[in-house]
Amino acid sequence: MGREQFSGPVDVRWLTEHPRDMMLLADLTFTDSKGQDWNAYKWDIINGASIPKFLWEEVGSPYIGFYRRASVIHDVECQRKTRPWQEVHACFYEMLIADGVDELKAKIMYNAVYVAGPKW
Repeated sequence: MGREQFSGPVDVRWLTEHPRDMMLLADLTFTDSKGQDWNAYKWDIINGASIPKFLWEEVGSPYIGFYRRASVIHDVECQRKTRPWQEVHACFYEMLIADGVDELKAKIMYNAVYVAGPKW
């Protein structure tokens, strides 16, 4: 660890068709500890669904706090399903730590998505 970083803002427009859906208005990228880029592109649709709803009660919705950017990229990756789900959830943990989430909270969130999050 040490090279991980985000680039780009979380810039969204709420969509009226579905109350939780938002469209990204700018690209957001996370470069992980292996130098791989994880991208959420302008026009991608997100809704926070990749984080189990019961976790929202524990740590808040995916749109607030230090894990907003991690939530966006995790959502997009869970919709794309182009990488193994285990890798996507592991990167979620790495993004949480890189964005300043407390290690214990990050482990709780990672375990929740690993156990109850999407799998393909």
